[in-house]
Amino acid sequence: MAEILLFHHAHGLTEGLCSLADRLRAEGHTVHTPDVYAGLTFPSLDDGIAHAERIGHDAVLEVAARAAREHRRADVVLGFSMGTGPAQHLAQHLRRVRGCLLMGGASTTEMHGSSWRRNVALQVHVADPDDWCSADEVGALEREVPEAEIYRYRDKGHMFVDPTLRDYDADAADLFEDRLDDWLARLDAGRAEPSRVAL
Repeated sequence: MAEILLFHHAHGLTEGLCSLADRLRAEGHTVHTPDVYAGLTFPSLDDGIAHAERIGHDAVLEVAARAAREHRRADVVLGFSMGTGPAQHLAQHLRRVRGCLLMGGASTTEMHGSSWRRNVALQVHVADPDDWCSADEVGALEREVPEAEIYRYRDKGHMFVDPTLRDYDADAADLFEDRLDDWLARLDAGRAEPSRVAL
């Protein structure tokens, strides 16, 4: 079973993400949910982004670094939108990380100051199109990490996985969770090659 650090999106650590963490715990995984917003959540994405900007990028990364120090056995990182930044940063710099899943965001490895570590499995999920994560950003990471599993969800909202948000799409969220479960199982089995789950 994996020990997971789950980093929330700009709305905060919503009930939807907490429910996902609880479901993964029920399956036997250990899941930690560092809260950059210290309990605050924002139904409005604009308000959430404004709060994140007040906190600052460095503070977001510091929360991630502190969580990694506190949970020294955590070896898988999941990031949602804003949380993809700290998740990808830890995956590139923390030697014990063996798997990184990005949902609703991606950036070049150069932005995090190092190349991708080839022993780290990478899975990326994005809406297609996505106003907050461009095809160019995803494509650049895909070229840098050709073994990555990239899933694009046509005509879905940016954060379609979270049932507490307006973007939620039940069918796409179920497919995302199926792919997440399959990926974690393959990580545990040491064979995180591209999934055969159909679009």
